[in-house]
Amino acid sequence: MKLKLLATGICALALGACGNDTQNPDVLKGLNFVSAQPGVDITISFDPTEMRVYGGVVNRYNGAYTADGDNIKFEGFASTMMMGAPEAMETEQEYFQFMPTVEKYTLADGKLTLIADDGKEIVFTQVDVLPEQSAEQSADVAEQAKSAEQKPVK
Repeated sequence: MKLKLLATGICALALGACGNDTQNPDVLKGLNFVSAQPGVDITISFDPTEMRVYGGVVNRYNGAYTADGDNIKFEGFASTMMMGAPEAMETEQEYFQFMPTVEKYTLADGKLTLIADDGKEIVFTQVDVLPEQSAEQSADVAEQAKSAEQKPVK
């Protein structure tokens, strides 16, 4: 009888664990995402060691976040102050107004969805390297190649 009771208890715990849809915020660390928006792509990258995000719209930005389960909060954003095309600037302004209102997130199948307190969402797609990182890396490679051409070969 005790064996049946123990087996039933273990099954109940196992089934309860299967239904747990809570996100693990640690999986965000080190990931990069892009969202195609009107006039511009929005990028966001989660620092691999700190609770910080980095990214770009028209301007580059960074800020802190806290996360617990599927709850997330962004704060303390700072950004550069460059001008861009009107549609891109409007998208950026909406994004910077949206981020402090984000309360929840989901991460599934390479898609990060940030959900605001009013239900508004932005969906990002996971990428290995952010577009601005690719451009910077290409520029670095070109500069290294140029330097190599200018050095005499012995």
